[in-house]
Amino acid sequence: MSDYPELLAYYETSVGFPQVSGFEILELLDVRSRLALAEAQLNAAEKEQLEKADEVFLTHAAEFYEQVAEVADLREMRRRAAVPISHWWWHLEKFSRLEKAVATA
Repeated sequence: MSDYPELLAYYETSVGFPQVSGFEILELLDVRSRLALAEAQLNAAEKEQLEKADEVFLTHAAEFYEQVAEVADLREMRRRAAVPISHWWWHLEKFSRLEKAVATA
């Protein structure tokens, strides 16, 4: 588990930069999936840190999706990687549609 604190720090920092390339965002999604595997082993402070980073992630979900869409088909990437449905962060297009619906309401 030694690399999880570093992954968490990377994720926490990276979610604040939605303007990076789609390839970097795909890496971010992969890092979040790796963190999901360790969630049960994280201590309370780390879980809170992850939750706060997820909140920031959600505020930028539409921007992340735009960047990823420029370089890859996210649905195809999920299929190829056999991403579990519980890994909600891989469903950026849904957050993007929701954000647009709320903005027009």
